[in-house]
Amino acid sequence: MKHLARTGAVTLGAALGLVGVMGFLHTPYGRPLMRRLGMACPATRVSPAQVEAVRLRAVATLRGDRPSPARPALGQSLDVSRATDVMGWGRARGLGCVEATRPLHAITCAGAADPTARDPKAPPVDQLVFAFAPDGRLVSVDRLRSRLTPVEATRLFGEAADQLLAALGPGQVVGDASPDYLASGSMHGARLAYRFVDYLATVTAMNVGGRIVMHELYESARGS
Repeated sequence: MKHLARTGAVTLGAALGLVGVMGFLHTPYGRPLMRRLGMACPATRVSPAQVEAVRLRAVATLRGDRPSPARPALGQSLDVSRATDVMGWGRARGLGCVEATRPLHAITCAGAADPTARDPKAPPVDQLVFAFAPDGRLVSVDRLRSRLTPVEATRLFGEAADQLLAALGPGQVVGDASPDYLASGSMHGARLAYRFVDYLATVTAMNVGGRIVMHELYESARGS
C-alpha cells in the first residue's frame, strides 16, 4: 500500500485512541504507568473461562456477516494450533517464551528480532502474545512494536495492509499512517480493520505520548 488517504482523523481520537491506549497500558511498557496512576487490571481476578466469555462478548459486537476467505495469524492456525505447537515454534526461532495460565492461558514470546518478518533488518518486536481458549485452541495472536520511527511505522503498516489485502481483500481504514501525521501529535495514527463472521484482524499505528507504537491483533471470531 503506497499511501493511505487521511480519513476520519477526528473519529480516530475516539475510536482508535481509546482502544490503542488501553491495549498499550497492558504491555510491559504500559503496566508501570498503570501502577503509577493507581490503576489495577480487573482481569487478574477472573478465571480463564471468564476471560474467554468476555472476549466472545466483545467479538460478537464486531463480527461481520460473511466468512473470511482466509485467517492469517502470523503463521499460526487459529482454532487449530495448541500451546505445544507455539512453544515449539518459539524455540525453533530462538525466542524466550513464557507460558501462563491465569488470568488467561497465554504464551508471551520476546526476542531481539521479529521471527515473522521477511526482512532480517525489520525493527524488533517487543512481544508476541498467543492466547488460548479454555479448551486449548489458539484464539488470538498479538504483535507489539513500540520503538519505531514514524517512517518505520508507516512502512510496516503498509506491509501489513498489503499482506491482508492479498489474502482478504479491502479492509476498513481510519486515520492517516503517513510519517508526518504520526509524528505530529499524540493519538495521531491509523487503524486497519477486518470484520468477518469467523475472523477479526486489526492493525494500528499510533503516536502514544511521543512513542510510535504498532499493534496487530489477529483473532478467531468463532465460538467454543
